[in-house]
Amino acid sequence: MTWRRWLAIVLVLACFAAPAMGQQRGTTYTPPVTQSKFELSGLYGYQWGGTVRGYDGDYVIASSGAWGIVADITIRPGAQIELSYSRQDADLMWKSKGIEEKLFDVGVEYWQIGGLAEFKRQGNVRFFGLMTLGATHFDPKGSQYADDWRFSTVFGVGAKVFFSEKVGLRLQATMPVTWLWSTGYCDWFYGCGVTGQGVVQGNLSAGLTFAF
Repeated sequence: MTWRRWLAIVLVLACFAAPAMGQQRGTTYTPPVTQSKFELSGLYGYQWGGTVRGYDGDYVIASSGAWGIVADITIRPGAQIELSYSRQDADLMWKSKGIEEKLFDVGVEYWQIGGLAEFKRQGNVRFFGLMTLGATHFDPKGSQYADDWRFSTVFGVGAKVFFSEKVGLRLQATMPVTWLWSTGYCDWFYGCGVTGQGVVQGNLSAGLTFAF
């Protein structure tokens, strides 16, 4: 089993362990009623997915580690504006009829802004959901292709486990979606709608959160 799979397993176990850990520590640390105005988190995790269907095969972003930085600004208790940046360095693969070939290395960056909302508090554990909008930057390396920017969205859930007033652990699972193209249509049979193709990825990550 590779280190990447071990990392994914550890992160999943940590997500399940967070509520229990928060309950145990909740007896020694009681979070303040007022929430901090600003939080800064550093994250590292495992990112997978990212397949683009072609006529004769698929372009696939190989699974690999990813890191990120998140800033949360509190606008009211339980609601924050979130600014985030994340990066994955991976191989871009070509798969067709049982053949798999590496094309080149690619960097995948997500620049996002959106909102985070808490939906439950249990002791010093805060469960949240998030949704952000922004751009994805594809940065090919060692190829003749230029870099590219595309519109993207990120959906996620997670938990913050605070060990003190200023320091906590952030655990989250997110689904970044990058739109490569989209188009609207209207006809008499189906009505109106939007169709397109996107790159869907998954991410499990964890890291420390510092409150100010």
